[in-house]
Amino acid sequence: MQGKREGSRPLRRIATLVAGLGSLVAVLASGPLAPAEARSVPYAAMAIDANTGAVLHNRAGHAERYPASLTKMMTLYMTFELIELGRLDYATKIKMTEEAAGASPSKLGLKAGEEIRVIDAIKVLVTKSANDVAIALAQHIGGTEGNFGRLMTRKARHIGMKDTTFKNASGLPNDQQVTTARDMLTLALRLQDEFPDHYKLFATRSFTYAGKTYRNHNALLTRYRGTDGIKTGYTRASGFNLVSSVRRDGKHVVAVVIGGKTAKVRNARMRALLDRALAKASTKVTRKPAVFVRAPRPVAVKAPPPRATPPAQTAAVPSQAKQPPATSADAAPSIALAKVRRILIGPDLSRTSAPDAAKTREAPKPAFATAGAAPQSLPQFAQGLPPSTLQAQAAALERSTPAPTDPAPQARASQREAARTPTGPFAIQIGAYNDSADAEQHMHAARRRANGLLDPYHAVAVPFRKGSSQLYRARFRGFDAAEAASTCKQLRRLEIDCFVVATP
Repeated sequence: MQGKREGSRPLRRIATLVAGLGSLVAVLASGPLAPAEARSVPYAAMAIDANTGAVLHNRAGHAERYPASLTKMMTLYMTFELIELGRLDYATKIKMTEEAAGASPSKLGLKAGEEIRVIDAIKVLVTKSANDVAIALAQHIGGTEGNFGRLMTRKARHIGMKDTTFKNASGLPNDQQVTTARDMLTLALRLQDEFPDHYKLFATRSFTYAGKTYRNHNALLTRYRGTDGIKTGYTRASGFNLVSSVRRDGKHVVAVVIGGKTAKVRNARMRALLDRALAKASTKVTRKPAVFVRAPRPVAVKAPPPRATPPAQTAAVPSQAKQPPATSADAAPSIALAKVRRILIGPDLSRTSAPDAAKTREAPKPAFATAGAAPQSLPQFAQGLPPSTLQAQAAALERSTPAPTDPAPQARASQREAARTPTGPFAIQIGAYNDSADAEQHMHAARRRANGLLDPYHAVAVPFRKGSSQLYRARFRGFDAAEAASTCKQLRRLEIDCFVVATP
């Protein structure tokens, strides 16, 4: 009997092992396991009636969450705005840097030095959500990804995303990069309101590049009627995220889910949320989109003959002239030349935090390039302009006269030299506002921050109408061409947005 009991123990061990293996097989057959981190991430969801602005569902909509690749919505917002401003176009080529090529997946896999057109970059961000392309695009626009993150945050504050901070363009993990469901809805609506033509690219179901086809991660585009976009996202810390926009039977609902346990669970939650929201949504359109103003497309402005300007300052800028590469990651975008361009109402005049001293390799020139930059970095409208234009004079000035780090000495010297009242035919515009008091307040703040640069010039609030709205342009008048370009360049170094216009 004892021998029989001892002989049965191996059989019991084998039976237990077989049972355990059977359970494991059953679990694996039921579907992929969610990452452990994703099981415990906090959840948030919100839905809004885009026709009326009414909130139809809110669960932790104002709580901080990690955006993951929803970040790329803001990267694309910045890109669309530059296209509308004339500083980029769909054909502009973006160079892949070593830093971008080394990004974590998901990625397109371009090698350092290879180029991709802006239109292809947009589509690959929408479909494959490629991190390497997002970083390369950010570096092309902002010089460094860290600087681009600061620009993104400033823009987010400006359009009403008060609880969002961006540190990178891709959404790769960063503990300081946070948002809320409410802010993501705000961004989705702004993309639709401000860029209706570009927004259609969010409906791209698949995209073929270099012989490979990439399907959009947003399965609702094909599985939920009326879906027109917009973006998915995932990291272990954020869980599975999704922002959706649905137009059906005269109704329009935009919703966000953050913190899904799996992509399948997230999609199911989104469908249920949209079903409930659409049932309550209105077909009557009463919501008014956020007011924004954009001037006509940029044009070349002829400057008057310069006053006794040395020949070196009026020389033509060779079309193939190269600018030295960026050398410091903590430099602000090299916006050395103000161009007549489109603007949004009420630019943020507040100071931002000091830039990070992140090192960069082969940092590309920003999209805000000087008129003497290589042709691939130039907006198309600025190429081939004759030397008599404001842009060429400013570029010649940039080559021949190094900009001082402290603008105050030059401002004081200019004031001593100009005993006359400034009467030049150019003005610097810093924004457009809803009322004259707001315009004057911003001009006063700009003058105070400009360390004397603007003191000799007249501040005026110029009224104009946009549809049924009365608006006011905040301008400083009395510049000649060279003074206007040089002063605006130095204002931008002080993070005061501006551009130059010819006055009647």
